[in-house]
Amino acid sequence: MRETNGHEEWKAAIEKAQELLEEGQKEMAKAAEMAKEKGQEAWEAARKKSREAWDEVRATGLNALDDVRDQSEELWEDAEKLVKKHPARAIGLTLLVGVVIGALLSRDRD
Repeated sequence: MRETNGHEEWKAAIEKAQELLEEGQKEMAKAAEMAKEKGQEAWEAARKKSREAWDEVRATGLNALDDVRDQSEELWEDAEKLVKKHPARAIGLTLLVGVVIGALLSRDRD
């Protein structure tokens, strides 16, 4: 048997450590790639959900706008019918509202 001064043991330990380091680097690269893929998937899912939510909110808003527009048109038509049916009352009411607003505005100046 040949005696060694520990040089071969050190050399073997260093080689083993290098192998483990390389293996660890490969595993870290795989983990980083997997994290990147999962992050992209999560980002796409979040974008899709936010787009769906935006579309839903937008549709709801447009429907509400249409409802308000329809109601205001109905109110305008009702007001026109009322004025045509009772023109003297409409003029009197308009004058009364004008006087009240004028009184309120002149009161604020004092």
